Amino acid sequence: MSAGKLPDYRLKQKILYIDKTSPASLISTGDMYLEAGALSDALDFYAKAEHLAGMQKIKDIALAGGDVFLFQGAARALGIELRDADWENIAQTAMELGKYAFAKQALEKTSNTGLMNALMNKMKAEESKQSA
Repeated sequence: MSAGKLPDYRLKQKILYIDKTSPASLISTGDMYLEAGALSDALDFYAKAEHLAGMQKIKDIALAGGDVFLFQGAARALGIELRDADWENIAQTAMELGKYAFAKQALEKTSNTGLMNALMNKMKAEESKQSA
């Protein structure tokens, strides 16, 4: 594979699941996906290589971007069991970024009704503002 060119779907599957690819090669390919902004694909490669720093980097990027699904996937890859505080933290970030569906998804995993009510009120206010 040439430097800078991402593998197509079939080659990606072959590298990850069929070939006995070295961890260094998996990490390098993960880095290419990361640079291209394909975070989920990068996570796949880092997880296969058991590259903790790469998986943590994806988790941090997901948290900063309020991406609940990627955050959860990175935590799972790292073997981290997320607590209510983790879900509330990413929900808060998602709310601040206007990613209400992600915030709701995260808050559904907690028992924080106060934050969920605040989110629902914020969503209603945004909806009213848009329909006016």
